[in-house]
Amino acid sequence: MTSATALNDAQRDKLAAALEKRLKRKVRLHCEIDARLIGGAVVRSGNLVIDGSVSARLNRIAYELTA
Repeated sequence: MTSATALNDAQRDKLAAALEKRLKRKVRLHCEIDARLIGGAVVRSGNLVIDGSVSARLNRIAYELTA
């Protein structure tokens, strides 16, 4: 999991619980920080990528405006 800022213990626990429910398996988070995301987070698990970052949203908006 890569986030724009560091997560506290409560946030990590909540995210891990949500991912365990969605993936139906035990999750162990490996957290990294990347300020280029601006905000939000990107979660990777095998082939699954959940991109909830602000930079990805801005890229989608820019694409829609130029398409």
